[in-house]
Amino acid sequence: MKSIKILALGAFALGSLALSSCGCCTGEEPVPPLRPLGGEQPTQVIYSK
Repeated sequence: MKSIKILALGAFALGSLALSSCGCCTGEEPVPPLRPLGGEQPTQVIYSK
């Protein structure tokens, strides 16, 4: 019974991986690169009690 659950979980994982839309074989455009952040200074946090 335990081996059937492990086999079913493995089959589900492989099926999910095969059906995921990565764009490599579906013809989708790749994700655009992230734009650079502005020249903002990091926020200074002051901890006080």
